[in-house]
Amino acid sequence: MDAKEYFIYLLSCYANTLAPKAEKNIEWKEIFSLAEKHAVTPVIAKEIKLIQREYRPAGNNLALFNLAYESANGSYYQKLEALSSMVSALSAAKIPHLIVKGAVLCNLYPEPELRTSSDTDVVLRSSDYFNAIDILRKKGFKVDFLSNNTASLYLKNEAFELTNELESINIQSKIYFSTPFDDISEQSGYTYKLRPVYHLLYVITHIAHHLKIGGSSVRMVMDIDVIIRNYPQINMPKFINLCENIRIKATALALLALSKKWFNTPLAIDFTFADRGAAYLYETLCAAVLEGCVLGSDSAHKVKKKQSLFEKIAAFFKNLFAKGKKKQSPRQDSFDCELSQAERSVFEELAIKPRRR
Repeated sequence: MDAKEYFIYLLSCYANTLAPKAEKNIEWKEIFSLAEKHAVTPVIAKEIKLIQREYRPAGNNLALFNLAYESANGSYYQKLEALSSMVSALSAAKIPHLIVKGAVLCNLYPEPELRTSSDTDVVLRSSDYFNAIDILRKKGFKVDFLSNNTASLYLKNEAFELTNELESINIQSKIYFSTPFDDISEQSGYTYKLRPVYHLLYVITHIAHHLKIGGSSVRMVMDIDVIIRNYPQINMPKFINLCENIRIKATALALLALSKKWFNTPLAIDFTFADRGAAYLYETLCAAVLEGCVLGSDSAHKVKKKQSLFEKIAAFFKNLFAKGKKKQSPRQDSFDCELSQAERSVFEELAIKPRRR
């Protein structure tokens, strides 16, 4: 396995509670770089502890992993304390608040402290938005940024992102998530969280948004996996119908298939990357997630496997003999006709023009 493959393998071992097998000649510096980029360094550090000592990273590389592991444990409790202060302040003022993504999803991981996040996402009703910010400011929260629908606050270096609407990717999802405090969420006092099937829908929508603009990550795909593992009662046909209602069905199926392929997520779906014509979609999706770039962009396709000596020689002679040949005129038909139906559907849903093969 190369570094990227071993990186995914270690995360899969964590998801499935399996002891990882040792691998020789691993580029641990590259794995650390990937882990930092995807905010999963504490998880990788935990798996490293289960590998035979002679195959673990050495020296400074090991020290960096260990530091990330120890830091995650400390910062988790600081984040919990800050979140408790926010919940107490808003609840005392009888202001409903919905907590989404990392602060909720971390509790679905085997060790919540290892699922790190840069901030805590909180949704408020528009009618409560400015009042809530004033109350939090009086409780010691520092306002770093404020607009009519988004605010960034800090309490003892812990960041909070407040908004009066859930993220959406199209008009259908915007309408669907426009009433987050109604039937798509459940409450305890004034604190709300999305019901499991809707949190899964929101995570899929969030990833789709980042596939469109850039910034998706492996940790986001891990969030899909932990929701499904913790809530096996989720009705997947109903979930796929929900995705179809907000016009991201093909994208959702591709992301579910990616989670299943990477992490052996326990779910049954009709689509897999073994289906005819899906290989290119898998390659493109992997590149976009691992590189954090727009799906199908040139940046995603700069990540290529190293050529063997034979492949380099073959390419040299192919180019050599092609020099004297008359160039063929470019194809007149559109690139879309080269796509499989699965690929076409994903690119159309995300309104992305795919890169030429």
